[in-house]
Amino acid sequence: MKAILLVRVSTKAQDFDEQEREIYNMAIKDGYLPECIIPVCEKESGIKLAEEERAGLNKMKELIEEDNDINCVYCWEVSRIARRKKINFSVLDYLTTHKIQLVVKNPSIRLFKDNGDIDEGAEMVFTLFSQMAESEMRTKLARWKRTKDAKRKESIYTGGWILYGYTVDETTKKLIIDEKQANIVKTIFALYLTGKYSYGSLAKELMQTGLLVGYTLLTARKFISLTLNNLAYAGLPSSTNKRNNVKTEGNIYPQLVTLEMINKCKEIAKSNTNKPKKQYNNYYFGKGLLRCPYCGGIMVAKKNNNTYHCQECTNGFWIQINLVDSILWHSSIALYATKLAHKDDEDRKQYYCQLAICDSKIKTSESRIKAMQERAEVIEYKAYVEGTLSITKADSFINELNNKIDRERKELNKWMNDRATIQGLLIEVSRDDKVVNLDKVAEIKDDKTRYDIIHEVFDCAFIDRIEQYKYTISIYPKLWNHPLQYTLNTKKNTVFTDVTEDIHQHLIGKRHSFIDDIEVLPISEEIKCYEERFKAVRNKEKNRYYNVKYCREHKEDNARRQREYRARQKALKVKDNQGE
Repeated sequence: MKAILLVRVSTKAQDFDEQEREIYNMAIKDGYLPECIIPVCEKESGIKLAEEERAGLNKMKELIEEDNDINCVYCWEVSRIARRKKINFSVLDYLTTHKIQLVVKNPSIRLFKDNGDIDEGAEMVFTLFSQMAESEMRTKLARWKRTKDAKRKESIYTGGWILYGYTVDETTKKLIIDEKQANIVKTIFALYLTGKYSYGSLAKELMQTGLLVGYTLLTARKFISLTLNNLAYAGLPSSTNKRNNVKTEGNIYPQLVTLEMINKCKEIAKSNTNKPKKQYNNYYFGKGLLRCPYCGGIMVAKKNNNTYHCQECTNGFWIQINLVDSILWHSSIALYATKLAHKDDEDRKQYYCQLAICDSKIKTSESRIKAMQERAEVIEYKAYVEGTLSITKADSFINELNNKIDRERKELNKWMNDRATIQGLLIEVSRDDKVVNLDKVAEIKDDKTRYDIIHEVFDCAFIDRIEQYKYTISIYPKLWNHPLQYTLNTKKNTVFTDVTEDIHQHLIGKRHSFIDDIEVLPISEEIKCYEERFKAVRNKEKNRYYNVKYCREHKEDNARRQREYRARQKALKVKDNQGE
């Protein structure tokens, strides 16, 4: 039979020879031959790593799975298996399932008795020492953390990356200012606080002046961004891990700038947001809604020729913005009016929810005021009746409570006013005389308002080409399973109702129409909705210049083509005369 020696140390500075030697002697005394003893020695943490990350435990399990002759595992103490009781219990369960004996030297533990039964006493001792190993490590970690925090408060270096502008005193081991680098940091703050620089322009300026050497423009910009947002330069715990998740602990450095300067830099950075060089006031109704039928990509608007097109696939086509936007607005009018008619029901539900919230806040505020008033009465009773509390202290406590009561009453008045406002809104939406006027919706001319309405009622739209100048558009309203379909004629700028479904229903016998007792197919109707909002931008002077330039550069080619054309026309004329 064979045995495994499970040996673990936490750091590279530790040596596991002593552990291995002692449990090796135990295995020899138990009758195992030297060639049947398999050492598994690893230098790894017993608290930081999960069970599946532990190389020693994984190797032990592989050996047990591959070799059926292994029947025993030796270790020096319970903490050498792991410092976490969850892992220890998992290993114990694994060895119990595979009927593998576990022998621990300190304390003396043997998992199985000689008859093969589990030793309950040994299992209890194993559980106890597993808990002790984990508790010991938690205590050590807490002690190490307290020691580190105490040293950090004294600006003693405790390891890790040193912030730019500082160095470590070799004698005292304290963090001190590096004058050369600190001057660069102060210069960065001073220049940026003038408001004349962005991160990029300041990085370029410092690189050109030679203050930042060995940086690219990208790395210099990143360095300046981290510097201007790091609270450590104000003497607070270092905060270089995440801008939106500032650390509350870390090395504390000598102060170079004030916290107000850092906050001011953040405000300047927020105001330095890049804005587009050109500001466009055009609203394209189909923006974000139109989809390409071939690739499903979003069709974009092209301003120079007023068309929508897909940039993602080669099968894309171009269609007029004016025509598409016209049918989108026409289709949205009735849907939006219907939504407004039912909007009161949704508002009413929201107002009732807000009323319930206000009632809860009012009730809580009133209970707080009552509790503070009762507490003030108790204090007065103890001071003026029982005499167990000095009048000076009682007056101080009562004044403090009165101030709190005043603040709470202000909050209570706020909730009461909010409740009255919501009740007024609830009465307004409950009126029966409110009628949604469809014509008023159709009369809206503001492009931004119309854009918002269209995007509020529609989810997406697909455009497909049938033939030249003819397209179909399928518009999907939100929460609808079927689209609104129309046929577009881009040459005549006309829109027709799509009758594909009507014809299908007619053919299967579910829809009939008669004119003079003769059954006829459905006919699509034209929708008068075209609106020319955009006109193609044409620069006549530019076009004329281009035409003149083209004629001059291709004068000979044009003359040759004209001669060939006249020769062909002359030959055709001669041929016709001969035929006559």
